[in-house]
Amino acid sequence: MLYLAASLVLNHRVLGELATATAGRINVDSDLFTWWLHWTPWSLLHGHNPLVTDYQHFPVGVNAMWNTTVPVLGLLLAPLTLTAGPVVAFNIAMILGPVASGVAMAAALTPYTRRQTPRIVAGGLYAFAPFQLAHLAAGHLNLVWSLLPPALLYTVYVLVVRRPRRAGLAGALLGVALAVQTVLYVQTVGLGVLMLVVTAVALALRWPRAVLERLPELARAGLGCVATYAVLCAYPLDLLLAGPARPRGPIRVAGDSSADAANLLVPTDVTHFRPALAGAAGHLALYFGEQGGYVGPAVGAVLLVAVLTARSTTIRLTAAVGSVAFVLSLGPTLVVLGHETGVPLPWRAVMHVPLLSEAEPVRLQAFVTLCVVVVVALWLDRLPDLASVAARGAGGVLAVLALLSWLPANSQGTQPARNPGFVTRVAAYLRPGDVAETYPRISNAFVDGSRPLLWQLASGMAYRTTGGYFIGSDAQHDELGETPSNRYQDGCAALAQGQPAPGAAQATAAGRELRALGVTVVIVVPPPGANAAPLVEWTHRVTGSAGEAVGGAWVFRL
Repeated sequence: MLYLAASLVLNHRVLGELATATAGRINVDSDLFTWWLHWTPWSLLHGHNPLVTDYQHFPVGVNAMWNTTVPVLGLLLAPLTLTAGPVVAFNIAMILGPVASGVAMAAALTPYTRRQTPRIVAGGLYAFAPFQLAHLAAGHLNLVWSLLPPALLYTVYVLVVRRPRRAGLAGALLGVALAVQTVLYVQTVGLGVLMLVVTAVALALRWPRAVLERLPELARAGLGCVATYAVLCAYPLDLLLAGPARPRGPIRVAGDSSADAANLLVPTDVTHFRPALAGAAGHLALYFGEQGGYVGPAVGAVLLVAVLTARSTTIRLTAAVGSVAFVLSLGPTLVVLGHETGVPLPWRAVMHVPLLSEAEPVRLQAFVTLCVVVVVALWLDRLPDLASVAARGAGGVLAVLALLSWLPANSQGTQPARNPGFVTRVAAYLRPGDVAETYPRISNAFVDGSRPLLWQLASGMAYRTTGGYFIGSDAQHDELGETPSNRYQDGCAALAQGQPAPGAAQATAAGRELRALGVTVVIVVPPPGANAAPLVEWTHRVTGSAGEAVGGAWVFRL
């Protein structure tokens, strides 16, 4: 209940507009997650494949396994989505994500700590850590539900400390956890397995003889994990590796998704208390949604004191694993305050590993956060046992300062997501099987780029659309982040820039291209305050239709 109350306070701005706004400072990803939350139950109810769709990027379609489609949350939230609507479902999921993550963290720490209070504190730290806050601000639903890292923490205890009699069964349960994560966000699976390997190496270096003795049972656990995962994820993995519309080339450059080393000490505006270094936040690499690596001097001091004074191998191993995760999160070369130093880093060793090479190293900040929180929890658990009253008092003061340094700021915003009145009226003009070209088209622009996706939802999925915001490909492009422009959209863009209307030949070619794509209707929504006449005239010449004005929009049937 404490975590839920904190999450409600943090998201208080969206509580009064659960159906008309989305949580976060930008809406491109919020709108996309809202679309996918609706797509999963809608597709199942209407006989479509939830993991492959041509309702975006028609006629090529989108492969859900290469995108942040969160089908497991789509199923869990289906009753809410189908009754209150997908916008409400998205907002509730954003509120509950940190709560679920915090509860998972506190539960995973149960066998590691003797006292309940350190677990509760650690769960709260994990739930509202800078990593979580940054992704809350960006509307990254898939990362706000950060459940796998705590699950892996508990798995390490089960397999290494408790040593279950049925190691194969324990491994099978891990396989289930990885399977669930695969249909939540597949990238975290790759990063989680990488950190399991790092942890295994750390344990082997510390206790080589014990690890050798346990190899048979660990092998049984590994076999149970792989077999279970392979059975549960056979189809998703087939889509990922050989499915339609998957990217045929690299989807990102590792250096473009690496953490900035300075973020370790430089806070952003997602935390309430920001020291003088906060002025450097504007120079950090990446954008605010990926700047969640802040640890800070106070928490750093707790980590240092815990490692140097606590007689705990667990603390030291956790700190070592967290340090490796931090270095890996920096990517192939060191970046400091946005400056590319050229210093090579260990991520280069995994840059060519299949699938893992497509992961964003900055997302390893989730595992850095996990290790920080575990060390803090273990240190707090031992603090009351200190013999000296002065030491306990100093430790308590340091703990309070550390906790306050991660206190969230009152900065979680919202973006409007109201249903435009024209959408319902336009839907009445549509026919079964219609394919729509929309202007503006769906794009990956941070603000309003994916807004036409909400129009499609509001229409009751009455049409497929040629546009889309996704990771995929087509016949001409090995990798895409959105649907490429076409002649019709090029003409619209030229008019928006005040250029003369394209000629008759261009209009004829644009019309042929739309028909070749299977487009049956064009929906034009002129920008507010803009002169719609040039757009209407251009669309008329392309489609051969006079069009109909429908509540602020125009509908042209080819």
